[in-house]
Amino acid sequence: MSEHMRKRHTDIAEKIVIIYYRGDLYQFPKQIAEKYRVKNDSVSPDELFSDINKKHTKSGALLRGLRVRENLTQSQLAEKIKVTQSDISQMENGTRNIGRMIAKRIEKLFDIDYRVFLE
Repeated sequence: MSEHMRKRHTDIAEKIVIIYYRGDLYQFPKQIAEKYRVKNDSVSPDELFSDINKKHTKSGALLRGLRVRENLTQSQLAEKIKVTQSDISQMENGTRNIGRMIAKRIEKLFDIDYRVFLE
């Protein structure tokens, strides 16, 4: 292939935004981050992501984020914590609460305090 026909690969750093919050780093696609851009530095993360939390619940959004971060499908996660894929979908979408027993299974899998899933 001649040099002039090669397509330039976009560097991943051009596509993501890195956010440091409470000691953790988060990566977001720039097009999503742009939707939540604010001019006032005093906006809390809860306020900033309130529409996501309302739609999916805070614990549901957290569960989905952890699952995606670990590159797991809903079925793979369901198998690891001994529930059905449908249960995972309902928990992520906020139509089913994450109970204490399941939250403790998630805690063991992701090394995160189970109480963050109890709303």
